[in-house]
Amino acid sequence: MTSVSGPESAARVAALLENRRKLLDVVDAESARWRGAGSALGRLEELLAALRGQADASERLRAALDGSALRDLGARVSELLDLHGQAAARFARGTVNLGVSGQARVGKSTLLQSLSGLTNAEIPAGSGIPVTAVRSRICHVPGQSRAVLRLHTPESFLAESVRPYHAYLGLAAAPASLEEFAGWRYPEAVEDSKAPLLQRVVAAQRALWSYREDLVGSGREVPLAELRGYVAYPSQSEVDGGNPSRRYLAVREARIECEFPHPGVGRIGIVDLPGLGEMAADAERRHVAGLRHDVDAVLLVKRPVEGMAYFGAADGRALALLDDARGLVRRTGDFVFLVVNKGSGDPESLAAALHGHLTSEVNAGLPGRHFTVLETDAADPASVQERLLAPVLAALAERLPVMDNDIVAGLAERSEELARAVLAATAGVEAELGRLRGHASAPAEDLERQAETLREDLAADLAEIVGRMRVEAAAREEDPDFAAAVDEAYTDLGRWIAEGLGSEEADGAGGAGAAGAADGGPADAGHRQRWCDRQLRQMRVRGGSAPVATDEFNRIRVEVARRFAAIDGYFEERVRGLHRQVAEVLTRHTGRLLAPPAAAESGAAADGPAGPGPETAEGAAVLLRLREMFDDGYEPCPGLSSAVADLMELRLDYRTQLHPRIRAQLDGLSLDVLDPSSGRMRSQIAVEVSAAGADELYEFITTRAEQAAYRTRTALLRDSVIPALVLYAAVEQFEDALIRSGASAREFRRFARTYRNELWPGRYEGLNSEHARFAAVTRGCREVEAALRGRPAHGGTDRTAAEKTKETRW
Repeated sequence: MTSVSGPESAARVAALLENRRKLLDVVDAESARWRGAGSALGRLEELLAALRGQADASERLRAALDGSALRDLGARVSELLDLHGQAAARFARGTVNLGVSGQARVGKSTLLQSLSGLTNAEIPAGSGIPVTAVRSRICHVPGQSRAVLRLHTPESFLAESVRPYHAYLGLAAAPASLEEFAGWRYPEAVEDSKAPLLQRVVAAQRALWSYREDLVGSGREVPLAELRGYVAYPSQSEVDGGNPSRRYLAVREARIECEFPHPGVGRIGIVDLPGLGEMAADAERRHVAGLRHDVDAVLLVKRPVEGMAYFGAADGRALALLDDARGLVRRTGDFVFLVVNKGSGDPESLAAALHGHLTSEVNAGLPGRHFTVLETDAADPASVQERLLAPVLAALAERLPVMDNDIVAGLAERSEELARAVLAATAGVEAELGRLRGHASAPAEDLERQAETLREDLAADLAEIVGRMRVEAAAREEDPDFAAAVDEAYTDLGRWIAEGLGSEEADGAGGAGAAGAADGGPADAGHRQRWCDRQLRQMRVRGGSAPVATDEFNRIRVEVARRFAAIDGYFEERVRGLHRQVAEVLTRHTGRLLAPPAAAESGAAADGPAGPGPETAEGAAVLLRLREMFDDGYEPCPGLSSAVADLMELRLDYRTQLHPRIRAQLDGLSLDVLDPSSGRMRSQIAVEVSAAGADELYEFITTRAEQAAYRTRTALLRDSVIPALVLYAAVEQFEDALIRSGASAREFRRFARTYRNELWPGRYEGLNSEHARFAAVTRGCREVEAALRGRPAHGGTDRTAAEKTKETRW
């Protein structure tokens, strides 16, 4: 394995971290998709519960749609989101983290000192008993020397540090407050295997005085000189002296910032991972939680000393623990490096024995086959740099992208597997709905009569709207509202012309002359003079009046069209008015189906068919709600849905309906016009480049602009019947498509079967009300499917529900 120089190492680490930013985008996008799918699954489960909870829901329905599969899938989605969150935390880190782990007395703390440059005063090393008590992150920060502690709250301390002991000791209860913990009566003796755990929790109880005030749940900065008391167990002499301080019990994690002694480590982090092989309750579980996605590689330290120069059962458990900690990384050997800490005084024979045992027991007889084994003297920083840190960073430069891709690929595999399961579940729900539909339906004859009556009632009222629109279109009389809108636009355009053809807008000038402009008073003279001054400068720059006149005519033509386009507000109101009229008819004949949600829930319409008038709901909103019901009912009605969609798409606007018809009125707004006598184009005006010429040009152009405005107004008023004709054609087509299409009668029967309880409240409630909620469940299924596909549940207006269900599943 080749090592790398400090600068080369730093460049490789920076490249690794940059690559992770791209992976982070992938993980974040998938997280968003699954959050949407999880929410949609939750809503679907609620809808199924509501369907099962109907008072008259059949036992068959309750059994078929029990929802247990969806609940299980919801739990799996939460687990997948946790994995995405862990991966996102890994890829968002600004450092490559090396975890240092191992059993007590192997030199782990000594190795941490050599890696970080810290000393016994900050990371204590010792022999005989475990020393480091708190998980620590050590970061390279040039010129910095401090520690930031993340402290427990009383609640988190009891939950994470006390209750696990109670569970392992088999105690029936656990303290709920510090006061209860302080006064808790522990048994004097337990079985031998649990005795050390009992002693630990009793020691924590006795030392509560030393750390109780530290349980504040916030961060605390401490000088490195004071760190030892927060992260280390008391020494044996302190224990022998009585009841020592145990402030480490208040610390969840320590972040140590200092300047590392090795080159090229600016973006390397070191994580001290105590707990491996310790007796502390729940230590190993927390150890795994600390490793997964929080470190990129683990240095598992072994020491060739008497009694430890072999790979034993405890080491096997440790390796199995690390194998679990690798998560979605495929090879444990990419994640774990075995480090033999051979000091100068360690016997060569024991080192050789340890290497040989690692080869036979861990690497199946072939050195490096599964795990890389490195040897260094943990007490010698130079040896640590050359024989450990450099080769580890070289290996990570090659294998860390592979591990990262393993994680992304593993998440993708789990996502795909779960997506298939979710889609199969929603398809199963829809299939069950299909089998359940109509198994206890209302008498068919009565319902068919009601459906036909509904169709007849709608036909009669829609015919009245069509009749009114026909009369209005045939009368060809000027609509006073249309005329008012046209005159308002004409007046606005006249004001703009009088104000120097927008010279105020062009120059940013304003104020003094504006008030009298509309009356042709002194303000006109000021506007005119500003226009002339500006255009005279332009004529001098451009060498004549023709370019200036051409630009002005072009600008005026655009402005005329723009100002008259203001009548679109009139058109929009006409369309809204038609939608309101149709929506009022539909609402009046559909019971509580189209009532706003609050009215429907309160049952305000339960006593009769009357629904809300146009004042309670916008016409377009009512039409949209009806179209969704046509689409998403358990018996879809694509023909009726298409009729509503066409009416909703009706547009009236000046640019498409009227401007092409009156465009000829603007032909005079051009410098060159056709000479009828010669049949050739000729220039309308040419003036000298002088103040008098500019004034003459102004007079000519404004006259032409006023003429064009007047002709456009006249042409628009002459065509004032066009909006009525368009509206008449649209509502007549809607009536035909809704009432008289080939599928109309059949789809009205489908509509009646799907929504009978909302259409005729109280008439069929006593027989069966399941179908009333089927449509909501169907929409819920499609919402889940749409979330997984990353698009809205409803597509364009031309896609029917039947077409949607035929789409290839993701």
